[in-house]
Amino acid sequence: MNVYSLFLSLKQWLRQWGIPFLSGFSTFGLLLIAQPPNDCPEAAFIFLLPALVWFSFKPSLKKIVWVFFVSGFAYHIFLIGWIRHITLEGMALASMLLSVYYLPWFILARQWVPYALDQSFSKRLLYLICLPAAWVAMEWIRCQFTLGFPWCPLSVTQWERPMILQVLAWSGAWGLSFFLVCFNLCIGSYLHHLLVRRRSSEGGFLSSFCPDFYFGIGLFCITVTPFFINKKIFSLEDEQKIRVGICQPYLQDKWVKENARMHKETLQRQTRLLVAMEPDLIVWPEASTPYALNLDSQWVEDLVNECNTPLFLGAVIREGNYSYNTASKVMPHAGLDREWYAKRTLVPFGEYIPFPFRWLLGLSKLVGPVGNFTKGDFFVPLDLPLSSGRNLSFGPLICYEDIFPNLARDAVRKGSEILFVTTNDAWFGEEGCAEQHAAHSVMRAVEAGLPLLRCGNAGWSGWIDPLGRKREVLEDQDGSIYFQGAGIVEVSTKFNSKTLYSKLGDYFAYFCFIIFLILICFCFFDRKRRLGKVEH
Repeated sequence: MNVYSLFLSLKQWLRQWGIPFLSGFSTFGLLLIAQPPNDCPEAAFIFLLPALVWFSFKPSLKKIVWVFFVSGFAYHIFLIGWIRHITLEGMALASMLLSVYYLPWFILARQWVPYALDQSFSKRLLYLICLPAAWVAMEWIRCQFTLGFPWCPLSVTQWERPMILQVLAWSGAWGLSFFLVCFNLCIGSYLHHLLVRRRSSEGGFLSSFCPDFYFGIGLFCITVTPFFINKKIFSLEDEQKIRVGICQPYLQDKWVKENARMHKETLQRQTRLLVAMEPDLIVWPEASTPYALNLDSQWVEDLVNECNTPLFLGAVIREGNYSYNTASKVMPHAGLDREWYAKRTLVPFGEYIPFPFRWLLGLSKLVGPVGNFTKGDFFVPLDLPLSSGRNLSFGPLICYEDIFPNLARDAVRKGSEILFVTTNDAWFGEEGCAEQHAAHSVMRAVEAGLPLLRCGNAGWSGWIDPLGRKREVLEDQDGSIYFQGAGIVEVSTKFNSKTLYSKLGDYFAYFCFIIFLILICFCFFDRKRRLGKVEH
């Protein structure tokens, strides 16, 4: 084949696939720059526009599948590329799986958008509601299965925008995802109206009027309304505060026996430093002790007695043949508390191998080192006695448990007054994992209406108030969260307002899921009807 033939083949391929892939990569590219640690959340308000423009030309379903699978795969490679520090193959498999979750929405949108664009507003309104509901339904589905991994849903893009986050207290993160997709559709319909629809209408001076646009603006106003309501609730200065000393030891290669002594010395040094600042409580990150805490507790208990300060810590507890990833409490003179919280949602292929994958030969080469932990099956709070005589109840969440809304909601319903996230993101380097993880903590604080205390091994330690504001974050002299150090934060304890979401749960997601099922049925029967017409 000569150069000219190759040129013609490339030109033909670009004609068939160039614009489709440009549409797909533009859509996911905008979504990527909206996600943390990137600082462009406004891109989430327009990220679907390239796809919507392409859909208006009625591309084939085959192209939809290929384009959004490939571009979605590339998006997740960049989004969760830090997993490669554990396993390159696992990162690729996770990216492939997550990209599949998006495909049904783009297939439905291809079926629905071209049909709706030329309909009356009442019919377009149906698609402005149904397609966002379908997006929410698929985000909710990702929370329900072992391999779902609901990392960085659409709502997380707004983690640094407290004004728009307040809708989470009413509907959970689902409501914010619904709004963002709906707003994208409204803008897309408005552009279509200006460029296409109004030219064929005879509306005179009203021809530029597009109710879809004003529907989007109205929905935006509804979304930010809770901010002005909640701001009044939390506007008074809170005098009820506790001083928390946070250890961020940046422990690496924790399971290497030779490092055990060094890690203990680091934790002891930071703890003694914090005691000089007179904290009410000291916290350590997830799995901070080099050995099982209950089998090697003496050095921790001696340290707590010396400092005369309660300690909440993440640690492994081993009982017989069972190992638990726990949040535990060590009190002065009382020692290690026998009641501890065991992590309820373990990391698949990280802390255990789910059935039936455990039977696959060579699996460890794909997913990296795998622990053998047993999950907890109930919630145990960590209570801190205060000088006033009452106990302050902490709701622990370990590692990535804060990405699951139902776990935080359960902690609230069990009487937690502060959420406590203890985690270790040191496995994944300094490429954005800590910021992405912390963004989910912001979501949980607003949903629960409670302050959230966070202790990370390698980055993003501090506390978040119920409005989603990052009140205090541990940083080094260069403003980086990735460092070894310790610090004091003053956490307000006055906030204790149960939100509508914490009371009613995922009612909004259930509503969206029902609409999603109806939409699928409609598309199926509509396609069957059209095929029947063609045959006749």
